[in-house]
Amino acid sequence: MVALYKMKKRTPRNYEGIKSPSKCISEILPDIIKDIDNSYQVKEIRLFKFWPQAIGEKLSPMTKALSFNNGILTVIVYNSTLYSLLCQHEKKRLLKVLRNKFPKLSIQDLIFKVG
Repeated sequence: MVALYKMKKRTPRNYEGIKSPSKCISEILPDIIKDIDNSYQVKEIRLFKFWPQAIGEKLSPMTKALSFNNGILTVIVYNSTLYSLLCQHEKKRLLKVLRNKFPKLSIQDLIFKVG
């Protein structure tokens, strides 16, 4: 869930100015959208930083988390043998670790690419 938007400045109780204290939605909406977008980007950055811990010390130099779009994490693997191992044996475990660490990101799948 998205946190409620915090008002920057409150109108005083006995306001007698000429300007209306109400705000138009077009003034507030860009700030709200920006805050929501920033919160998702921060979580994705944390996902990329966590990848070496999820894969392990020995295998992390041979892989790199490349992108995260529509719930799919794309990982570059620098070795075809490691690619085969990850696809066949480690994919389920890695998905479980990532989903437990980042439950709000909705990680759907892992795609490995040799590169």
